[in-house]
Amino acid sequence: MATKTLSIKGTDSRDVARQAKEALAGFQPKLLLFFASSTYEHPEAALQEAFPDSKIIGSSSHSEYCNACYTSGSVSIMAMDTGSVEDVCVQVVENIGAEPDLREVLDGMHNYYGGAEEILANYERYVGIVLFESSAKAEEIFMDRLGMATDLLFVGGSSSASDGGGQSLVYANGQSYSGAAVLAILKTTKGYDVLKTQSAHIFSERKLEVTKSDLRSRILYEFDHRPCGEVYAEVLGIPQNEIQNYFVCNPLGVVAGEEIFVRTFNQIQDGGITLHCGLPEGTEINVLKIGNIVDDTKKALDEAIPYQPAGVINFNCLYRTLEILNENQVEPYCALFGRYPSIGFSTNGEAYLGHINETSTILVIK
Repeated sequence: MATKTLSIKGTDSRDVARQAKEALAGFQPKLLLFFASSTYEHPEAALQEAFPDSKIIGSSSHSEYCNACYTSGSVSIMAMDTGSVEDVCVQVVENIGAEPDLREVLDGMHNYYGGAEEILANYERYVGIVLFESSAKAEEIFMDRLGMATDLLFVGGSSSASDGGGQSLVYANGQSYSGAAVLAILKTTKGYDVLKTQSAHIFSERKLEVTKSDLRSRILYEFDHRPCGEVYAEVLGIPQNEIQNYFVCNPLGVVAGEEIFVRTFNQIQDGGITLHCGLPEGTEINVLKIGNIVDDTKKALDEAIPYQPAGVINFNCLYRTLEILNENQVEPYCALFGRYPSIGFSTNGEAYLGHINETSTILVIK
């Protein structure tokens, strides 16, 4: 069967787990990945009790996707058996704000599969998922250190919380965690693909250098040794007192060849402007403009997935969710993913070769 996807609304977490167990009767998940509205308390414990023989990881969410549907106040689940995932190794790294060294953790995960050499020799079958608890605001340094500890590709996203309340959390091993990252290495049965689409295009060819920033606090102060707000307004050709109206529709981008890695301003603060993803000093950026999310996503999916996949996991930035809601594009956007067994959630940042935002990072299980 390979995968099964579920969207469940329950009276509580136990009811969600009961419905999931009934829907998956006779199915034996090797891995169960879930995104649960933060309004549910301890979904991880209820699901682990219902599926004691499965590895289970997940994140709290602002809103959820499943197949062709967008919901809030629900739990989206992808159950994967050995037809799609042969094995999975899960580790939790706590207190990520302390900037831990990840070499020992990754060495242990490599050794679970017989060592880094085995993984590199079969690179096309191994892929990592990383789920961050977003309040720690430590994703940038964590992803840098993860890249130094392994050659394996990790993709994922940062937890969010529902407008209806609840806490931002990540889940693994039947437990919930704050200020932590959940790492999982999947040994896929038939391989995988990864794609990202940011629906952002270069607005100005003018390169701006970050000359003063606080990476840890995600505050940017200067471009080219001038106040960043002043330069940003200059590039856009608008009054400086109006720049906050343009933060989402004109984000910043680190451009590397044809790849764009998006960073979005958040709010004016302490003589600078906060970012959703930090930018270190010395980085060169372009000011971007947001295009048509539905059209750009369709193009990316059509080019990357010319086959029928076992499952598609969409780590979709909350800003993108809000944009398709504002533009009344939810139905056509979700229809693109309804072509596959798929789940997703609205993230507070995405993981792909670093920490980015206003992006959709997508893991495709063949």
